[in-house]
Amino acid sequence: MRQRPRDALESLLVGIGVAAGLARLTGRFSVAFTTGLCWTVGVTLFVRHRYPTYITGEEWVDKRWTGLAVGVLTFAALLGVAPMLPVTDELRFALGLLVLGVGFTACTAGTLAVFERTELDPSATDPIPDAGDN
Repeated sequence: MRQRPRDALESLLVGIGVAAGLARLTGRFSVAFTTGLCWTVGVTLFVRHRYPTYITGEEWVDKRWTGLAVGVLTFAALLGVAPMLPVTDELRFALGLLVLGVGFTACTAGTLAVFERTELDPSATDPIPDAGDN
């Protein structure tokens, strides 16, 4: 795939924006840097490979694992970093963004790893190779 320079710039701007915003909000540069890096890598993978989660199909069979990942990540970000933790609201927000960034990057990288292994052709009508051979 051919990467446009604009894709890299957009990804970098997202990461810098997240990191700068969290650094200003929390004053904790390690959390800000790590979160910004996660979002930069995730957005780069997502944009460079032309939105890989949409290649697999739109049926329940195709989207159930994506739905599970989104549900678990949302649960972890919203309730795992709960108001009962003895941290400030700003740090709680930063940790939630970190959880979501790591999850987004992991889901995108996992999807791309499966595509690479199965050599999935986005133009094919059957998204799962040899699905009818069971």
